[in-house]
Amino acid sequence: MVFVAFESSTRSPSVAALIDGELLETDLDGALAHASDLLPSLSALLESRGKSPKEITAVAVGVGPGSYTGLRVGIATAQGVARAASAKLLGIPSGEALAYTGLARGERGDLIIDARGGALYHARFERTDCEVETLIAPRVVPADSLQDLVDESVALFLDEALASSVTTRDEQRVIFERTPRARALIELAAQRVEGESHNDPSAVLPLYLRPFEGKIRKR
Repeated sequence: MVFVAFESSTRSPSVAALIDGELLETDLDGALAHASDLLPSLSALLESRGKSPKEITAVAVGVGPGSYTGLRVGIATAQGVARAASAKLLGIPSGEALAYTGLARGERGDLIIDARGGALYHARFERTDCEVETLIAPRVVPADSLQDLVDESVALFLDEALASSVTTRDEQRVIFERTPRARALIELAAQRVEGESHNDPSAVLPLYLRPFEGKIRKR
């Protein structure tokens, strides 16, 4: 069995592979282009264990929300790998990967990120014994609801830029690490791969919660 995963929703992308029960992961240099790094990093992981891309049986990819460019490149790469290997493809919200690694079993946590323009990205998850349950799906909410969301939370994956704008409780756990990991995607995919249909790689799409707003360069 060879599972691989791409997580490129942030400036700290990663690639992982589960090869015959061994989990491997590579961190990419966020300063470099995702497009030029993802496939070479995957090839290096496979070659280190004597595997070829054609032996891949399943591909997982983080679908965001996050960087528009990073998501497009990561998902396109995952689709290409899945098609070439006739492998199953699973798209997993990146916040679920955060919750899987950051929350204790039975713990609930909120992901709150500054979405700019007076808005926030928000989602709520619960870590179960071997999975993640989404209690509130990723959404866009007004920035003035920040304190209300914090007041409801037990654990917080909080954007550091927002920390000075809220009051947290002493017993509240605040986690400033907001980098989802490719290895978490693989572990989640391993739980889900048998129970889902994965016939059409093109059906896996970025989780864009807001329309892209391009900037016109002044001359």
